[in-house]
Amino acid sequence: MRIGSMKRHWVITVLILFLGACSKRQPISSGPYQAVKCGLSDGMNVPNKFVFNKSNGYLYFFDLDTDTFKPLTSQEEKGRYFNSIAEVFSRFERVNWFSGKKLIITQIYYFDSQDKIIKKSINLRSLRMYTIYQDNEGKKLRAQQKCVWIDPKLS
Repeated sequence: MRIGSMKRHWVITVLILFLGACSKRQPISSGPYQAVKCGLSDGMNVPNKFVFNKSNGYLYFFDLDTDTFKPLTSQEEKGRYFNSIAEVFSRFERVNWFSGKKLIITQIYYFDSQDKIIKKSINLRSLRMYTIYQDNEGKKLRAQQKCVWIDPKLS
């Protein structure tokens, strides 16, 4: 009888640990919006933050002045001058039932001398971001970063 109760306690302990580990990977929603931050463990100076609509994958930002979410395309850079123009497109892609959804983000930068395209793919189940881009010599580079769920209003 003692061995049976030890097995039961062991199973309960494992289930509690499993549920605790899974709960840390749950998205934080604010209405239809969720957000991830990627690149924290890579020593990057500025991690990538993405606020998106969980039904279509379009990118947004939270405007503190109006306390609303606005499309990323309407964000204005006040008081800054840039010699490049950037376009950002985003969408969801479902690979299969096991992998879940991926948020695909394509960034196109139009510089004076050369255009640059950066493609980011964030697996929302494994919380990994894969980035593909070209360096100045035209060589394709790939990077992988870990992501975490964050509060969309605090991003």
